[in-house]
Amino acid sequence: MNKYIKLNRIEFVVTDSCNGRCKHCSVGVRDGVSSVIDSEKAVQVIEHLSSVFSIESIMTFGGEPLIYPEIVTRIHKKAKDKNIAKRQLITNGYFSKDEKRIHQVADEIYQSGVNNIIISVDAFHQEYIPFEPVIMFAGILFEIDTSCVRISPAWIDSKESKNIYNDETTRLLRRFTDKGIPVDDGNIIFPAGNALVNLKEYFPEPCENILDLSCGDLPYTGRLDDVTSLSIDPDGNVKICSITIGNIYETDISEIVTRYNPEKDPLLSLILKEGIKGLKQYAITLEISVDLSEVYSACQACGIIIAAIKEYICSREI
Repeated sequence: MNKYIKLNRIEFVVTDSCNGRCKHCSVGVRDGVSSVIDSEKAVQVIEHLSSVFSIESIMTFGGEPLIYPEIVTRIHKKAKDKNIAKRQLITNGYFSKDEKRIHQVADEIYQSGVNNIIISVDAFHQEYIPFEPVIMFAGILFEIDTSCVRISPAWIDSKESKNIYNDETTRLLRRFTDKGIPVDDGNIIFPAGNALVNLKEYFPEPCENILDLSCGDLPYTGRLDDVTSLSIDPDGNVKICSITIGNIYETDISEIVTRYNPEKDPLLSLILKEGIKGLKQYAITLEISVDLSEVYSACQACGIIIAAIKEYICSREI
């Protein structure tokens, strides 16, 4: 067993396709042809990793994962078979306007073993996504099992902040709470992707001290030498944070996790020893110019600098 990896969670980005064009989306405009994960490879990943690690939770999201409900259900059926306790799905709740189809998919999702369905509802999603099919979908799931579904909104600045988007989100959420469907605290919109283009006036200036932070300092992050979660993209890339450590279409997942050694990777080792500041200094020594003027987190800075260094290295090898 790899001493650097102590997995308890696997995340699958089912597809990078989306039926929304939300102005707050942190991903932003997607270039190129959209892709979808190979369900056979995904279940193989679950089969192997659950036999080696004590996997406690699995998540499917996107893009919009319910564009491909058959892939979502297959992944969660395998997770259920492997006794993975928490089986999550994040969706905008819109995949059809047909009531019969909405009932069918809701039932299939629940029967596949998904026990934590998080539906994103707010002013941003509903600018492009029809509301009635979403509330119908949530209501059907709530009738099946009151504990399996909840609504999760996105807020600007905070839930309490007064602005046109938060006001509209609050109005929409009442439609769910009136039916007894639970609404969680949601999340605060992060300044990246579309949000940084469309909502910039709502964000503070970028922090000047982000380069002083290290892996694990920010919420939902961990150290590169103590990995508890992996994310797998539709193109097969296996990621720790934003760092790709292999591809399941090219290499078996068992080999990817076995060979992972951040101390032997020059860039990962540098991050562990000297943080993002050391990584930037290394880029400077290579005479690589990196623009961090609109970077709002250490993770963003890390991803941008690593990408620039790798591009430089590839150009030298050609």
